Amino acid sequence: MYKVIIFFSSVSGIGYLKCAPGTFGSLVGFLFWILFVPSRCVFQVFLLIVVFIVSVLFSSIAEIIYNKKDDQRIVIDEVAGSWFSIAFLPKTLIVLVFGFLLFRIFDIRKPLFIRNLQKLKGGIGITLDDIIAGMFVNIILQVIMLLW
Repeated sequence: MYKVIIFFSSVSGIGYLKCAPGTFGSLVGFLFWILFVPSRCVFQVFLLIVVFIVSVLFSSIAEIIYNKKDDQRIVIDEVAGSWFSIAFLPKTLIVLVFGFLLFRIFDIRKPLFIRNLQKLKGGIGITLDDIIAGMFVNIILQVIMLLW
């Protein structure tokens, strides 16, 4: 069970990269969304719920295994946040590029109250800041799409 938790929480080992594991975890999240997630809203809602729950559970257990708060090897939360950032949007190159860039900015800088969410214990604190960052990015992209 230990190996399964590590495998998924590190997104098949990407969290072990020495340079920018969160960025590469986000990139994998975007690629997975592009390639495998259908455009139908009902499927997207279902997958967003699933990735949220799995991220919270697996990152909670991984944090115990690593014995470190929000260890950088845990990148499943980046996948979850990246999915929220581009959900319900067209899978066009410009949307995906801006979504990725904005998500990384929001995830790294953690504006507004997002940084405070990391203080929550366990997997909820690990995951929720990325989910909210992704939601902010999604709102920005949705507004740009409406105005465009």
